[in-house]
Amino acid sequence: MNTVMIMVDQQKASSLPMYGNPIVHTPNLEALAQEGSLFRQASTSCPLCVPARVSTFTGQYPSAHGSLNNSVLMKPGTSHLLGLLKEAGYTIGLAGKNHCFREEEMQVFDYLEEAFHYGPTSPSAGPAQKAATQYLHDCQALRGAWGWTINPHPPEALGTAWVTDKAIEFLDHHGGEPFFLWYSIPDPHIPFQTCEPYASMYPPEEVDLPPFKADEMAAKPRAHQIDHAVMCGDQVDEDTIRQVISIYYGMNTFIDTEVGRFLDALSKQGLDQDTLVIYVSDHGEYLGEHRMIRKSKAAYDCLTHVPLLMRAPGMRSQPLDTPVSLEDLMPTVLSYAGLNIPDTVQGRNLRPLLEGRSFEDRDYVYGEYGGHPYPIPEDQPYETCASPLSPDFRPAMKLGGYGKMRYIRTPLWKLVIYVQDTTELYDLENDPHELTNLYGTPGTETVVSELKSMMIEHMMTIDHTGADVGKVS
Repeated sequence: MNTVMIMVDQQKASSLPMYGNPIVHTPNLEALAQEGSLFRQASTSCPLCVPARVSTFTGQYPSAHGSLNNSVLMKPGTSHLLGLLKEAGYTIGLAGKNHCFREEEMQVFDYLEEAFHYGPTSPSAGPAQKAATQYLHDCQALRGAWGWTINPHPPEALGTAWVTDKAIEFLDHHGGEPFFLWYSIPDPHIPFQTCEPYASMYPPEEVDLPPFKADEMAAKPRAHQIDHAVMCGDQVDEDTIRQVISIYYGMNTFIDTEVGRFLDALSKQGLDQDTLVIYVSDHGEYLGEHRMIRKSKAAYDCLTHVPLLMRAPGMRSQPLDTPVSLEDLMPTVLSYAGLNIPDTVQGRNLRPLLEGRSFEDRDYVYGEYGGHPYPIPEDQPYETCASPLSPDFRPAMKLGGYGKMRYIRTPLWKLVIYVQDTTELYDLENDPHELTNLYGTPGTETVVSELKSMMIEHMMTIDHTGADVGKVS
């Protein structure tokens, strides 16, 4: 069976109607969800691009595959999904953002048309795409932590449409062999920008602001306090937050339009009858929650809860509440391709669940962040921006990203543990936006103990150290 993985970047689940958003229109994604399986509790194991993408293609957690931040692409010699499919005779295509494979691994792609966040990087980009990309590079408004703009160029000139053109081009020329297409849209990641009619589709005054607690950061980890200060969380006003949300929602609908165009092309060629379609985001986005923007070393649902839709012939049409993670995608695709799943894979094959067969369920997801052993020293100074929209922001200013974090989430509770920083505990039933840290509160000792035991057991289960040491004598 063929596979199309439609991966978007930094799309939070709660920004889509199938996850409860009452404003955003995404009819094509809603139809895909109704035709296949909608995972209501899908999570990324790391809310950062490279670790999440490497986890998707290796079926491993970041601590196992070693790509622990955005500067460490997949390590050479790593066994991954595309390599296994290639060995089995699959044609492999990428249309869009990579941010996963090193240059020496790019030969795995038989078709390659790349784009990044400002637009196409491929030589095949035309004058219209180059003009729209240059506008973004020149736009000073985008330099701010909370910056946004309306791109004056038409939809067909923007990256999302170009990537879709190239994904359709792959379908037209893949040659009839079994294929895997990574249709990888760089939006709605920063820069926060789109064109008309999408830019004006959701007037700022009509969007809802996320819940806010004025003294929230006082009981949060120092890592959050640092990045909250860097991104001007105490300075940003409601009008700015609403405007960024408005643009982001417009980006979502633009994505939906283009995904619909691609799915129509898939159907017209009759390929939908033998193709597993996956729609997923690598991680989420603050979008004003906790008066934060972009992402950081945190395990809030706005960053870790991602959309996940799957459709394939023979699959049940159903919403699913089983907690799943990005690591589960590789073994699932291998199963549909009829290939063996390597012992190194830490994720679970979801195919039995998708087809209504017996499946070993679990009621939690686990995640990680951080390649640095310790956070920055408490006496180390850090820079902050002059204002939310001033052009002096740089991602490297977010020193809260130093140090390690592990989290475990059940339907009712979330526990987040850091190295040398404040532990977090959230009652997700009564505090779904995770505003009040309950760790250390009297009466929570039992649930903390249970979650810690669950986390330790999971970490020991996925630890492959010594997996090939031989028989026990």
